[in-house]
Amino acid sequence: MESFKGSLASYRLQLVTPPLFSTPGVEGTLRVERGATQRCFLVKDGFLVSESSNDPREHLAQVLVNLRILDAPRAAAAFEAAEGANMPYGTFLVQRCFVELPRLIEAMEHKAREALFDCYGWESGEVEFTPKLPPASRAVGLKLSLSTLHRDAVTRLREWSVFREVFPHLDATFRVFREFAVETYSEEEDKLLELAASGATLGEMLATAKEAPLFAARWILHLYRRGALAPRVPKGPRLGEAAELADLLNLVKGFLEKGKYDHAVALAAQVLERGPVPEAHALYREAEVRLTLALSDELFALDGRLVFEPIPRPTPPQLTADDLYLYSKLRGSRSIRQALRTAAMGELAASRSVHRLMASGLIRVAPLPDAESPAESRRTSTDPFGLPALKLGM
Repeated sequence: MESFKGSLASYRLQLVTPPLFSTPGVEGTLRVERGATQRCFLVKDGFLVSESSNDPREHLAQVLVNLRILDAPRAAAAFEAAEGANMPYGTFLVQRCFVELPRLIEAMEHKAREALFDCYGWESGEVEFTPKLPPASRAVGLKLSLSTLHRDAVTRLREWSVFREVFPHLDATFRVFREFAVETYSEEEDKLLELAASGATLGEMLATAKEAPLFAARWILHLYRRGALAPRVPKGPRLGEAAELADLLNLVKGFLEKGKYDHAVALAAQVLERGPVPEAHALYREAEVRLTLALSDELFALDGRLVFEPIPRPTPPQLTADDLYLYSKLRGSRSIRQALRTAAMGELAASRSVHRLMASGLIRVAPLPDAESPAESRRTSTDPFGLPALKLGM
């Protein structure tokens, strides 16, 4: 490919990225800029091999903290030491045993994916492609399939479309119904409820996301569907839709009676895209609770028995970015319950994701302690390339 430069108003990444993985032998730098934020993505032979950003919120140290791989003081101290040693931060972390290589790569891949996904939503700014790659550095590299990234990015654009259909105005404020804020709600959801109760706008609530804004959007949509949040000026069903809504609600009830909780959750969510309907909120809550219990009870019983296999490079195409995000969350959480309830995708989607990770072989279940050999109990992780993991220590 030759050099290319244009406006994101005319050339969105959804159009620019496919030639980078469908054309053989392409390598170079994709630069995306909007306002003061600039991101660079190095691509080679259909893979994303490096990513950088000038946004402080996307610094690798912050990502490691967000994923609970390092605590904030330790991440900051390592960064200062790496600067003093004139070494790439990631390389320093591995060489000085702050972080195991597999965990570092997980964080770097998560950082790169979220940066690219965010750029897919940009409708203004500049995009530029420059052939050829800069000289290789000592930094730890990536190998993410661009075609898989493109697939997940388009899926997220559809997610945003649903969210904006429900909440078309960023200056919207909410009423809070604490009676639906049950104890199982996560810390992130509680913070959003507090912000809403204080009069924060939708835009302000989205801006509080520690990681991607979509993660906060998912929490907000989940709270809305359960009936804990309601827009002060709601978008209601259009004239003539009342009879159709009644039929849909009867279908939801039928699915519940037949134990088809997955269908009931999906259909109740579709009803709520048209506007807040009290009966739909109640049916959604009931279906979600029943489905979550069915999916997660067996998982909670596996605490302490999950064995994390190395992630192949490149990543298996059947796994999504959310699956890989949850993989990292599980490894950094005290328990399966904590990981599922704090996952940005919601507990229900997280339970499904764990089952996909198990089916793909990235997570397996160790035998019960009385049948477990000492060697088996010690093996919890390996290097992505099959070598033993680094031992932690200073």
